[in-house]
Amino acid sequence: MTDLNELRGKLARRWQTRSPKDVANQLSAPLYGGAGDWDLPADITPKRELLYLAVGIPDTASLPRAQLEAGSRRIHNQKGDVALRYDFGQGPSGIRRWLAEHRNRAEDITVTEDWFQMTNGSSGAIDLIVRSLINPGDVIIAENPTYMGTLHNFRGVGADVRFVSMDRQGLCPDELDQLLTGLRHEGKTVKLIYTISAFHNPTGYTLSQERRLALIDIACRHDVLILDDEAYRELWFDTPPPPALFTLTGGYGVITTGTFSKTVATGIRVGFIHARPEFLALFGRMRFAMGQNQPGLRGFGEFLKAGDYEPHLRKMRDIYREKRDILHAALVREVGEYMDWQVPDGGFYFWATLKKNMNVTALWRTAIEEGIAVNPGTGFSEPGTPPSDCIRIAYAWTPIEQLDEAAHRLRVPFEKFERYTPYGTPAKIADFLGQYVERGARILNIEARGNSPEEAIDAVSEVSEILHSAFPHI
Repeated sequence: MTDLNELRGKLARRWQTRSPKDVANQLSAPLYGGAGDWDLPADITPKRELLYLAVGIPDTASLPRAQLEAGSRRIHNQKGDVALRYDFGQGPSGIRRWLAEHRNRAEDITVTEDWFQMTNGSSGAIDLIVRSLINPGDVIIAENPTYMGTLHNFRGVGADVRFVSMDRQGLCPDELDQLLTGLRHEGKTVKLIYTISAFHNPTGYTLSQERRLALIDIACRHDVLILDDEAYRELWFDTPPPPALFTLTGGYGVITTGTFSKTVATGIRVGFIHARPEFLALFGRMRFAMGQNQPGLRGFGEFLKAGDYEPHLRKMRDIYREKRDILHAALVREVGEYMDWQVPDGGFYFWATLKKNMNVTALWRTAIEEGIAVNPGTGFSEPGTPPSDCIRIAYAWTPIEQLDEAAHRLRVPFEKFERYTPYGTPAKIADFLGQYVERGARILNIEARGNSPEEAIDAVSEVSEILHSAFPHI
């Protein structure tokens, strides 16, 4: 008979000295033990309570708590167990019917509930799509920069992710065309072009109508599907974005994902895929019973059915427009001499380019120390690639009364950086320090060779002059 204590001892001795990395696959192993996308630097303690310009979630004070609670109560008061059991297929017909009617009004199209698959947020939608379409080694082309969470989805299925630059009109079509041509000559299989076409994360840019038509033409010529992430599309402030890529193509060659995480609340995890029914039939075969929290989903359906969504959406547009304007004015006043940015027409973010070739990682770390959190642009692109001189500034979650103080705090790291690097370039300081090391080595050589004290004094004077040039304020 097996001795359980002896068996436990064997297992403990085996696993106490091993890491999960030992059994991880080649995709997850490199990530184990590293910092997360949203982690603050572990070696820095803020001097004061942090203010956050780094969080892409809705305004806390405006969450529709009472309406969501009422919807949930209505579901639980219904007879039977429909809200408390598994759901198979594309999701409850009521919420999908609402999505179809909402889309038809907004885009002047005609689709039915059969064109929607419910998912756990847009991240769940994207995960389901790539698990259904991507073989290891298939290429997905993404904008540079792009949302880092989606890059994890892509790499989790072994995709080869390539990047295309953006400007303020969206992704650059000529560069995309050239990249696709080159990949074809390499014999690569390109499956998807991923875009966040409206109020992009992190840049806030919206793909122009001209660029939309160019993107559709290029994707058609190269026989590549477009994956359009519309997480922020409905959060326009004054003018809606151009017609959706899905609308322009009749849904052929375009798969869209959407979510209520940005318009209502992140924790509800209600997202969807909007695609032609034949594609949803494919995705449904990969979903099986791994569906959603049925009480939550059906309760949210009641929220939509009651007509609570549209008034809430209008309210949030007004709130975010006001927050954008207040923070923009504060940034101009406090840090306008250090950064350039475009005022977004919707969404959650400013995307700011540093003017003086400042080191964005050093700036981010100093900002945390001074009590203000922003996102370094390096987290939104492939390591070692641009944009290395940008920061993302989010305004949606920050309480409106904190925005002025947040901008004021952001000025401090810029001032510190400028004070200790008068030329504004870390490369210049590196050059100074390199000279310092070189002169220090000469001093040691002089002493080792037994040269005169005068020669050593001269060498020390050289080092002193270099340090004074580099750090005139200390």
